[in-house]
Amino acid sequence: MNKPTATAAVGAPNATPAAIRDGKFSKTNRLTEQGAEPLPLMPLGIIAALFLALYWDTFAFMMGRWIHDESAQHGWLVIPIAGYITWTKRDKLKALPMKSASAGMWLIVTAMLLHLAEKALDMNGPSPLSIPIFVAGAVWYVAGRDWLRELIFPIAYLLFMVPIPGFLNQFVSFPLRLLATNGSKAIVAPFGIDIAGAGMNIEFWRPGSDHSDPSNLVKFLVADPCSGLHSLMAIKALHAITAYLSRLSLTWKWILFWCAMPISLAANVCRMVLIMLVSAYLDKPMESTFGVKNFGLTLFHDYSPYILFIFVFAILISVGRIMEWATGNRRRPFGPETEAPKKEVAA
Repeated sequence: MNKPTATAAVGAPNATPAAIRDGKFSKTNRLTEQGAEPLPLMPLGIIAALFLALYWDTFAFMMGRWIHDESAQHGWLVIPIAGYITWTKRDKLKALPMKSASAGMWLIVTAMLLHLAEKALDMNGPSPLSIPIFVAGAVWYVAGRDWLRELIFPIAYLLFMVPIPGFLNQFVSFPLRLLATNGSKAIVAPFGIDIAGAGMNIEFWRPGSDHSDPSNLVKFLVADPCSGLHSLMAIKALHAITAYLSRLSLTWKWILFWCAMPISLAANVCRMVLIMLVSAYLDKPMESTFGVKNFGLTLFHDYSPYILFIFVFAILISVGRIMEWATGNRRRPFGPETEAPKKEVAA
């Protein structure tokens, strides 16, 4: 009489035919039990060497902008943040199958062409922008589509380290300066401040002051740093993290992310209004009490961007919480990934 036999799954010595039939011992599960697939060191090393050879000068250029350009100083934080997000995904990545995909090479070639086009045409911008494309192509080629899908956010986040090209900076900065100037002029008018000056120039006499005394005349120019572009880029870079970590759906995350632009620009207009009001009504009291001259255009002007940043960031976090509440994605008291402990019921 023949004895019944059972076929055991490779890497699962205690598997039963039912478990095999139900698919509980797939290739991915076997890899998880036996250990993660080793990284293909040879192609990874070649791609890393190619990356360094192409982008060494590009990173040197970007670091120079991160040091000297206020609108790009947040670039120092981008790579560490992207690296940390990738590190938090290490358990998920270990469970994913690693399968090389030749389609990733097309992204690498596209990135190389953008880099070479900048060098050939003496342009400013394509090479830094091609870095995330190169990284995405490398992940896709070495590890496969599943890894690329899991790492798409930290890779895309690298775009925030790219400084705005000079010609684009001027193109964007001018309308923002105009918005800050005209908006603040319209708001301070009811406060007894008679604004003069054309374009980006702002001039006004302190209300109730002696117009024969030149020290009572406040004059300043709304320059590029006052356009709000500098704080806008830093706020959007950090706010992208809060939007990504929110419990919202992808559509609402994008809506929350783009809320940073109008809120930041409106806050910058409010900052300009406060500079005018402080210069008009607090300059003289601050000078007579503390000996600080032109308080509105010196200390208050220099430190108000930091207050603005904290204020706007707090508003955006609050907006995110309101969106979570309105969409039914409320945060539970036991954390985003944990559930309330269930009470044991006696049998």
